[in-house]
Amino acid sequence: MKLANVLKGCLVGGAIGDAIGSRYETSQIIIAIDWNDLGYITDDTQLTLATCEAILETGEVSPPAIAQKMLDWYNRGRLRGLGASTLKALRDLQVGAHWGLSGRTGEYAAGNGAAMRIAPLAFFLSPVTDRRLVRDICIITHKNDEACTGCMAILHALASVLSGDWFNHSEGWILEHIASLLPDTLVKDNLLRLHGQPGLSIPEAAALIGCSGHVAQSVPFAIYSATKIKALSFKEVLSAIVCCGGDTDTNASMAGQIIGASLGWEALPPELVQSFMEIDESSHLLNIADKLGEKLR
Repeated sequence: MKLANVLKGCLVGGAIGDAIGSRYETSQIIIAIDWNDLGYITDDTQLTLATCEAILETGEVSPPAIAQKMLDWYNRGRLRGLGASTLKALRDLQVGAHWGLSGRTGEYAAGNGAAMRIAPLAFFLSPVTDRRLVRDICIITHKNDEACTGCMAILHALASVLSGDWFNHSEGWILEHIASLLPDTLVKDNLLRLHGQPGLSIPEAAALIGCSGHVAQSVPFAIYSATKIKALSFKEVLSAIVCCGGDTDTNASMAGQIIGASLGWEALPPELVQSFMEIDESSHLLNIADKLGEKLR
């Protein structure tokens, strides 16, 4: 599969997950998912797009360029649903703070706002040899070891897709493999907890480790849910994620990025692509995906 097709699938898959997740994030009880209207994307996809735009404009993965592009989106009022850590970082940048000094630190910076926008880096960096650069991209908004490990976990999951390991190995192997590449953190611990309970359904996984906006829950939950694409359809996986509650848009977006990459743009369900095309930012996302894909040839 061509890398451009994989990248486009990743971005569109994440946007679909984000949009359907955002529709139900505040719902108390979800009986069924209405797939006819995805609603709108949030900062999960918008900051991912800002990251892509920065790579396009500079030709490299540059922390100051990504920080500036994120700030541009914020200054133009284009961001929806910002979390507290990302909002603080953007306000700090707005008054002239250096990207390495913006945002929250400590336990309050352990959200998933960095992991949700990190996916494009999988196509331009190695999570093994470029760990310092990945960390720099993370700390623009989240200066926390768990948050940085969550970014690494998402990138290792996508690296498994790109290498072919995603479909060539069991879900247990994938979880253990990703965990083996991470430092000792709660993110790693929860991946290993899921590995130690083979065969869990997506709701059972949520019950075991949680599915809140804490990165130690959301990233392992999203990765585990994405492994279910071998047995379930894209719709079934995302529906199960959303029905678990918690941080539905980010969980579904991160899982959607991984699943979209594993399927590729051309194999995404046509009815979901049609719904995606009705999202306001869809044409811009497709344009960015195509332009970025040209850099991968």
